[in-house]
Amino acid sequence: MHKINEEVEKNRKSALVEARKKIKQCRISHSKTLEIGINGYLNVFPEEIRKLTWLTNLSVTSTDISIIPDWVDELENLKVLDISGNQKIKKLPSSLVNIKRLRKLILDNTGIRKLPSFIGKMLSLELLDISMYGIKEVPQCILDLPKLKRIETRGYDISYLPSLVAKQHELNMKDFLRRIEQCKKLHRKKLNLSFLYIGELPKELVDLYWLEELDLSCNDLKRLPEWFGNFSELSKLDLTENELTQLPDSIGNLIKLKQIDLSFNHLKTLPKSFCNLAALEDFCLVEAHDHPVLEEKFGQGAWFTDLPESFGNLSSLKNFYIYCTKVTGLPESFGNLINLKSLYIARDSHTDFHFPPSMKNLKSLREVTLSVSSKVPEFIGELKNLTMLDISHNKLYNLPGFLGKLTKLKDLNLHSTWIKELPDWIDNLKNLEFLDISCNDITVYPKIVNKLPKLKDFYDGYNIYNKS
Repeated sequence: MHKINEEVEKNRKSALVEARKKIKQCRISHSKTLEIGINGYLNVFPEEIRKLTWLTNLSVTSTDISIIPDWVDELENLKVLDISGNQKIKKLPSSLVNIKRLRKLILDNTGIRKLPSFIGKMLSLELLDISMYGIKEVPQCILDLPKLKRIETRGYDISYLPSLVAKQHELNMKDFLRRIEQCKKLHRKKLNLSFLYIGELPKELVDLYWLEELDLSCNDLKRLPEWFGNFSELSKLDLTENELTQLPDSIGNLIKLKQIDLSFNHLKTLPKSFCNLAALEDFCLVEAHDHPVLEEKFGQGAWFTDLPESFGNLSSLKNFYIYCTKVTGLPESFGNLINLKSLYIARDSHTDFHFPPSMKNLKSLREVTLSVSSKVPEFIGELKNLTMLDISHNKLYNLPGFLGKLTKLKDLNLHSTWIKELPDWIDNLKNLEFLDISCNDITVYPKIVNKLPKLKDFYDGYNIYNKS
């Protein structure tokens, strides 16, 4: 115990020395921004900050500090104060109200459980971030701040605070419409509407038919209107972290769409019209099925069960990525995706996944990641241009000989595959640069490194060999 205390004290001193170095640099350069903390060991708010009265941005984050000093109001030019990640801080000094120019107050993941009413007197405040902790009370005076534009509450349910929910919705909708109006005024081709937690797209959005990139991630959208198909110039669409149960048929009108991310929704399948997206190059869908960390964050999902047979019509597709879905196989038409460069399919279930015979047609594949089966599918042996193969986290026990034909392989990941020995054909992979055989009951001697002339990185769970 004594040694542990000594180590903690040593780390605290080191953290304070590092913080003082940054403060000194800030004083010499007269920088308006100071960021300290992060390592978790700093346990005092450095007195030296007091003299940096010209600061406009101060971040003291993820530390062991428990008290914000009263003299913080001497930093009269502060516009941004970030004390996020300081879980020992239970309250704020009332002197904060004297910082008349403060616009952003970030209290993300602190130990504060009740917002003090004096925040209601901070009349310049525009953003209040109270994410990641369970507040019990928000005084109405805070919600009535005249310049408040955003209240950030990522990471927890605030439904038990109806006044806060209503205010947040009001501010977010104003922000949503403001972004649309600004985009319209400047005829911008990119529009970011993420993290606004709106449940329905307002009709004002339909006028922006020229949009090429649209980010609607991290909202509460349950449906997309039929007029969504009017965005005929759209090339990139992000719909992650919503509550969509289906896509409108008009999605097929987005004939210039190249990238789409549908992760963390409640989609069961795709409409037939989806396969009209002839320009689509990147398809991504991640869910939370049987994944404790993701389920806790996004709720139990895994509604997605299958791909339409016509999926193979997406002739421009280059990258296909699905993770933690309930998809159990690919349609026969998948083999028509002859331009596919990257294939990533993984789930927590190890029941065998169906790959149609047509998969052998995917000669353009360069990178393949599969964590779906108890055996390596035979089509892999036909992919002579493959440069990366990740078959980690499969209960394979042994490796098929056809893998020895993949002579262009540069990267081979066999982590947690239950294999007990490396086959002799491994010597054929003369272009191999990276090899991971960790978390297997296997012993490999250094001679294997000598047999693979281009091997740069080799990891067996005990040693990391780096030739360079």
